[in-house]
Amino acid sequence: MHATSASQLAGATMREAIRVELTAYSASFRVPGLVAYQLTLPLPPLSTIFGLLAAAVGEWVSPMAVEWVAYRCDYEARAKDLEAIVTVERKSEKDVAQAVQRNVIRREFLLNPRLTLYLPPSWEAAFRRPRYPLVLGRSQDVAGVERTERVQMVDCDEGETAGVMLPLDTAMKAGVGGLVYNLPVAFGPEPGRATLGVQPFTVLDAREHRTFARVPGWLIREANGGDVIPLYRREWIASVIGP
Repeated sequence: MHATSASQLAGATMREAIRVELTAYSASFRVPGLVAYQLTLPLPPLSTIFGLLAAAVGEWVSPMAVEWVAYRCDYEARAKDLEAIVTVERKSEKDVAQAVQRNVIRREFLLNPRLTLYLPPSWEAAFRRPRYPLVLGRSQDVAGVERTERVQMVDCDEGETAGVMLPLDTAMKAGVGGLVYNLPVAFGPEPGRATLGVQPFTVLDAREHRTFARVPGWLIREANGGDVIPLYRREWIASVIGP
């Protein structure tokens, strides 16, 4: 933990937040574009975060309904497994779906992940009593809310960070290196679930890419100290997904 002095807090922008800590036995955030061997990202993309918000409240959540969100993800280890994927189809909506193909694939997953979410306090009730199961990837990656707590957050320009991601252009300007992926930002409601935005991100694996980052205008931390994490404001989300 990195303590924050009174002089550092003076004049800094403070915000009330709810910290939600989610834990699970496994998580699998599929790397887009891979078919035969499903690698996992070391943390969820923003689209998964919006999916968790939807599960918590029980309905699709427009990204524009979220004032801001911040998160980081850690895990104990990576592992691999074999999984059977059964393809089904039906000729019409009235027909019963029939299995037509069975494939066995190698799948990577994270062991004992911990996802820490920071949200405006208005989200507290939803995560105290989620409407639907909270899932970190596939249906078997069911997570539980370990705790929720009100905290004070402070905007800052720099600090140590890991288990987070930054937009690629922002990371490059700041000289922050990591893994680069093109990731979905959000999906629309059922039944179409249209992709609302895709953005290249620099991903900092919590187990491999701890770094010191100076990214003015993008970072927050808890007022009593700790790692800095990116803050995704509604204005930035709107610039990616459009009106």
